[in-house]
Amino acid sequence: MKAGSSCCALALLITVLLTSGVHDAAGQPAPLAEGLQNAAPLGTATPSAAAAAAAAATSAAAPATSDPASPPAEPAKFSLIVVFRDVKSLAALRTICTPSQVLFRLFYRGLGLPADCHMPGMCRRIYSSTIIGFAGDFTAADLSRLERCLPGAIFYKEPDGKVYKAEDSPVRHAAGPQPSGGHQPGAPQAAVWRSLRASSSVQDVPKVQSFEERQRTPASEGGLWNPQAISQGANISLPGIKRQTVDTRLWNLDRLDQRDLPLDGAYTYGSATAAGTGRGATIYVVDSGVRVSHQEFRTQDGSRTRASHGYDFVEDDYVADDCDGHGTHVAGTAVGLQVGVAKEAQVVAVRILDCTGSGTISNTVAGLDWVAANHKDPAVVTLSLGIQVGSWSRVLEDAVRSLVNDHGVTVVVASGNSGVDACYVAPANVPEVLTVAASNIPTKANGTKAGDPEEMYKWSNTGPCLDIFAPGVDIYSACGGPSRCEAVTDSAYTYASGTSMAVPHVAGVAAIYLGNNPGAAPRDVSAAIVGGSTPDKIQAAKFKAGTPNRLLYSGVAQQPEVEAAGGPPAGPPASG
Repeated sequence: MKAGSSCCALALLITVLLTSGVHDAAGQPAPLAEGLQNAAPLGTATPSAAAAAAAAATSAAAPATSDPASPPAEPAKFSLIVVFRDVKSLAALRTICTPSQVLFRLFYRGLGLPADCHMPGMCRRIYSSTIIGFAGDFTAADLSRLERCLPGAIFYKEPDGKVYKAEDSPVRHAAGPQPSGGHQPGAPQAAVWRSLRASSSVQDVPKVQSFEERQRTPASEGGLWNPQAISQGANISLPGIKRQTVDTRLWNLDRLDQRDLPLDGAYTYGSATAAGTGRGATIYVVDSGVRVSHQEFRTQDGSRTRASHGYDFVEDDYVADDCDGHGTHVAGTAVGLQVGVAKEAQVVAVRILDCTGSGTISNTVAGLDWVAANHKDPAVVTLSLGIQVGSWSRVLEDAVRSLVNDHGVTVVVASGNSGVDACYVAPANVPEVLTVAASNIPTKANGTKAGDPEEMYKWSNTGPCLDIFAPGVDIYSACGGPSRCEAVTDSAYTYASGTSMAVPHVAGVAAIYLGNNPGAAPRDVSAAIVGGSTPDKIQAAKFKAGTPNRLLYSGVAQQPEVEAAGGPPAGPPASG
């Protein structure tokens, strides 16, 4: 073997051994993260404070005993997400966390590490794309040693603990605790909520949760499967105006393509110069997984599926199946052949919620990190989830912000279902994302007429952090979980409501826009969708102050020219 080849082989072996068991969330994932706790307020999570808290917890957890022969209690461990100032700390972190004592001894001096800095098993997730850092389990002594081994490297850190999806529960609808600092819903905007986040004293455990109400449909519920109806036989891949006939089950698609009521029984898409199907764009559903075999994800000719697995951060494998059903429902509305908006877009499942609907901030960030490293442009991400009102997560917000600003991915987020100001909910409060609330037509099932009232979903969060409304009540889409339909098959469908269901409508329109304008930046996509929306259609009596009264309009995405996104002029924000 040549010397150069030998050197490269040795370097490759060392890299593999160093990263064994502590892989990047963006590439080969590390072991499963364990839940999350309340994020530390900005500027308050000092090393000494965190260590003191851990020491106090260790002391309190130690059992009282008078038997001198009793073994000492194991030091209490706590979970943290640690964010570094720059990428230079990653090589040292990999060496610290490597399970191999031999490799640690081989490299620690060259990296300037003290000899006692080997802490195998500490790193559960390593982040290297949206943020630079890791999630791990520590004792107070471990944290102190890490700070000594990497002096000045840590930018900030957050506690991480177990969370659950609060679905169909009064907790999800309660306004809950409001952040301290005197802020009232609707008070002026970004500067206020950022200062509140820094001063918040809320102690509740933040919960990553999906925002929906669901119904369990009986096995007798008839599924849709009439590919002829989606375009009256026309090839949907070709430019031209296509018309899909729909009944009241798909009132949401019917509403998207027209400025005014009444509904006309059709979803019209495409133009003389564009197919209008989202072909070429990919939507990454960061959620509970996707049933990729469902008929809604087939191509028009039925020859293949447009859905694929990305990564499963719950079970740490490459099969992101859905056992809850939330992700499948979202994906169906976004790209479904019959029930979806962007009928030729691809969808990739990134699973961060388990079968009971629970998730963690550390796994959610890992999912976003994976998308940043592995996505195919142009790309859209759906986040039909969030943490509970008044609980902040700087790391989640920073990861979402980086995905948009640094990686050019359009991110669409649910405003939440607590009936409060969306500025209290992360990541709905991130300015760079498209934050979506849900709308409804009360007369949708009985025939609409001109001038019928349209209203927001009763639990939608609103306020100045909101960007747009989209249909989100009684949304009919693919079923992927046994709690949603009696028989989970590739032709099963179900209904759900909430801001979770509004998100994929916006994601689908974004995919269509990107299919026609593949080089558009996220800010261009947002400007086109918001600027081209229909103003002043939603009854504003229940809006929080500063809520923009804008309803999604799919026609804005059909033309390949950016200037086609102008739309009608917007009215002033609601003040009610």
